[in-house]
Amino acid sequence: MVMLMNGTDQGWNAVLLPVHAEGELGGATAIGLLTAMFGAGGLVGALLYGAVGHRFPRRAVFTVCVILCGAPRFLVAAVTGTTLPLAVTMLLGGITGGVLNPILTTVIYERVPDRLRSRVSGALTAGCEFAMPLGGLAAGLLVEGAGATGALLAMGGVYFLATLSPLVFPSWRTLDDAPGAKTEETEATRETEATGKRSERPIPPQVSSSVPSRPPPGP
Repeated sequence: MVMLMNGTDQGWNAVLLPVHAEGELGGATAIGLLTAMFGAGGLVGALLYGAVGHRFPRRAVFTVCVILCGAPRFLVAAVTGTTLPLAVTMLLGGITGGVLNPILTTVIYERVPDRLRSRVSGALTAGCEFAMPLGGLAAGLLVEGAGATGALLAMGGVYFLATLSPLVFPSWRTLDDAPGAKTEETEATRETEATGKRSERPIPPQVSSSVPSRPPPGP
């Protein structure tokens, strides 16, 4: 999901927004304003989630925010040629987008064992970095073949489908599970693989290391 989001975001930032701004919004000033609105919204969203996010179910918050953070801006840009509606959409998209990385990073620290954390973060980073140039290339080809409006609708559709993942895939239902709930089962399985015997002794929950690691790239 994050790979598709980052690839589509690159298509927006590198191709679709500049093309739309040049053709409809008046050029570079509009790009600067819209980018600033999105960045400011991201900061506000992260601060809000840090302050009150723990009071709400993570899966519900994540699902709503991930759907609202990206696809609406493509639709608004496709149907309007003025800056104000898109600026408001970018601000709201930034606020909802700012919630996503704190949730994803928290889940990684909770769920991924210390010995595998660098591999998981590396896989996430590699996937996102791989998708970004492809997203820019796809946006350029779509603009050339279908025009700016068609490209905006197509890329927005891909973004929307990607962000439906929390509603479609059952694994997202565990997002609200308490950390360490399956630690005993995991440790018992690991010991069985190592010794060939099933341990019956209770294994206390592990506490994740406090050593910081690189968070995954966000949408």
